[in-house]
Amino acid sequence: MKENSAAPEKPKRPHTLNIENCAKGFLTGVEKVTSSNDAALVLQTSAGGLQISGTDLKINKFDTDSGALVFEGAVSSIRYSAAKVPLLKRLFK
Repeated sequence: MKENSAAPEKPKRPHTLNIENCAKGFLTGVEKVTSSNDAALVLQTSAGGLQISGTDLKINKFDTDSGALVFEGAVSSIRYSAAKVPLLKRLFK
């Protein structure tokens, strides 16, 4: 019998995004904050990449254990990008 030596994958957290009046946001399933400034928040979520653009954006709370994030500021756009499959995984299907 062959043993699988790869580390087990972490179960994906559910991802939600709620925005109140284009001024305050609540997210779950956030895995990483890639960058943050007053014009954009770039996040990695369990659903893929997420960019939130606007003005006066500020992260109020980010819990790395639960993946919950709260932010405020004037939101002008939200853009998701699909999670990229690693090159080796694509080559050796």
